[in-house]
Amino acid sequence: MNLVNQVITIAAVVIGASTTYLLTALGDRAKDQRAAASRWADRKLECYTRYATDVKNLAIVCRQLTAQQGLHAAAPDIDPDRAVSLLDDAELRRSASYEAVKLLGDAITTRATRMLNDAVHRLEWLARGRFADAGPADWDRSWLAYLDAADEFRRSVRRDLKVPGEFLPHGDWVPPSLPGRGDEPAKAQAPPAAHAS
Repeated sequence: MNLVNQVITIAAVVIGASTTYLLTALGDRAKDQRAAASRWADRKLECYTRYATDVKNLAIVCRQLTAQQGLHAAAPDIDPDRAVSLLDDAELRRSASYEAVKLLGDAITTRATRMLNDAVHRLEWLARGRFADAGPADWDRSWLAYLDAADEFRRSVRRDLKVPGEFLPHGDWVPPSLPGRGDEPAKAQAPPAAHAS
């Protein structure tokens, strides 16, 4: 009987040690997977943020150039000697950050990025004067399309990164006014396409 007890004790120790090892290994594996997922999420956030910033900078330069062309009056003038250089630099940065989105982004976010690229390229072509007969209505439509595409990109990024809470898209823009001067009602009727996202 003593031998049987010893075998049972040894078997219990082996089973206990094996179970402990297995549970520890599974726990370590899950912890490593969570850490890897967190690192990828951090890289995606950095990539998406850089792309969004580069697109916005390109859109702002486009807005400044198109203001000089008389397509709207919502942006301050830009130095004409540096304008094309600023536009080229902004487009190069957007293009480079887009490559990172294509590498790290999921399919839905990559599609939203393509839509945003198309929208900001329309702004760029307007800024470069490639649409010879473009007028203020063309700018307004293109700017609103850009804002909608930027909202869709943000929505897809939030979904990909599992950001909690509700996304608020761009709203109607009311130009700034000075209180008590009587200019509030007149300015409030300005077109919503004149604001930055």
